Amino acid sequence: MHDRPDLTPLFEPRTIAFIGASKDIFKWGFNVLHHIIKRGFSGEIYPINPSGSDWFGRKMYASLDEIEMPIDLAVIVVKDTLVLETVRHCVLKNIPAGIIITAGFSETGPAGARLEREIADVARAGGMRLIGPNTMGVFSAYPSIMHALMGSMPLTPGSVGLIAQSGNLGTSISYRFLRRKIGISRLISTGNEADLSSEDILEYLENDEKTSIICMYLEGLRQPRRFFDAARRISPKKPLVLIKGGRTDRGAVAAMSHTGAVAGSDEIFSSMCRQSGIIQVDTMDEMVDIVGMLMQPRPKGNRVAIITLGGGWGVVATDACITEGLSVEPLEEPLIEKLDRILPAYWSRGNPLDLVAPARVSVITDTITELMEHAKTDAVFLMGLGYMSFRARGWLKSNTIPAEAAKEFSQIMISEERKLFELVVEMILRYNRPIIPVIDLMAFDIAMEGNPVQFLDDHGVMPYPCPDRAVHALAKVVAYRNRISSLVNEQG
Repeated sequence: MHDRPDLTPLFEPRTIAFIGASKDIFKWGFNVLHHIIKRGFSGEIYPINPSGSDWFGRKMYASLDEIEMPIDLAVIVVKDTLVLETVRHCVLKNIPAGIIITAGFSETGPAGARLEREIADVARAGGMRLIGPNTMGVFSAYPSIMHALMGSMPLTPGSVGLIAQSGNLGTSISYRFLRRKIGISRLISTGNEADLSSEDILEYLENDEKTSIICMYLEGLRQPRRFFDAARRISPKKPLVLIKGGRTDRGAVAAMSHTGAVAGSDEIFSSMCRQSGIIQVDTMDEMVDIVGMLMQPRPKGNRVAIITLGGGWGVVATDACITEGLSVEPLEEPLIEKLDRILPAYWSRGNPLDLVAPARVSVITDTITELMEHAKTDAVFLMGLGYMSFRARGWLKSNTIPAEAAKEFSQIMISEERKLFELVVEMILRYNRPIIPVIDLMAFDIAMEGNPVQFLDDHGVMPYPCPDRAVHALAKVVAYRNRISSLVNEQG
């Protein structure tokens, strides 16, 4: 087992020296410091700039030597030619961890790579561990928020760890999580990985009790064997969802000039991911879809029921399920007889179950109950939510009829559909099986109180904008579960 560094000072610092503080709002020395302070870092912050003076009412120190308190973490935002001397000074002050935001090292060529190696050697010799250089920073949600990032959006604390060898990919993924109310435990832009590598961070998240799902964007690996050994240990306990950059020849060249990463054979890499239980995805949006599915209970198998409030989505979903390897089994006759007592005479009597705009919310929830209690169903797709609320909203905003004429009926429809959303959340917990809402794309764009997307996201149940994305996400999670079962058997 590789010796694991103590990364507590990096993720849970009590004191931060911010070296390169600036009052120029166009510089990262202003913006990153501003983000740390604005998000309410609970420890002590020491802005440092040779000019001294103050930083908008805060004392600004001319040098590390002016600070008497022990420092846990140095955030370094100085010119590339000053980074080596800055790290030497940090070592003399016994600072155990540093984040080097500054770029201009191995990604620029041989001279930059030599300087980067010297910085890393000085730090290691002095017992200091570094993230970067050429990093967009680190976010840590626990025990209090430390937002030492270039990205300014206020990320939400949660249980997803995100490791990214590209800072802007890490930012883009985290903003997608933010939009869908997916909370982040730690976000690490590893940059050029002169010292701490993706493997180091992965092993830290392995035992981080605040992290239950790990997402990664990688362009290359420093220690492939160590990485995949760690993935095989971790994936049965915490799902690993990964995007690999540099999969094509041209992409590999771009990766080399971006972070200095050497991208290997895509075919071998993908094969190793499958063997290690890693869920490999192609896009940021696919990563978000799958993380949302992983937040639901894990399906025990691949048998699905499709409930749809309109026939076309059921057809498309069935095709997608068959293509993705999910089983859409016919309903057994005893179950059909039970559902006949609940559903209108014109229901489809098959799977998918086309309910054709039922008049009462209880029709939908009673159908889910019968499927969960009497059918061989591992997951339920629930398609067509939102239309009741949107129709009622249209009545309320209509210039054709008086507002009073629509008010009572609109409130009933909105209230009834809200009750349905609440019951879906409750039934997921009750049956410990996924119920997957699929809501028309328009719902993601309409601002209104009681919007179904907003409500479900707020309660940790991700709705999907179309059947194929929902089906694909579930299929990936089913395949992950199957692979993990095999891994556990192999290991145990």
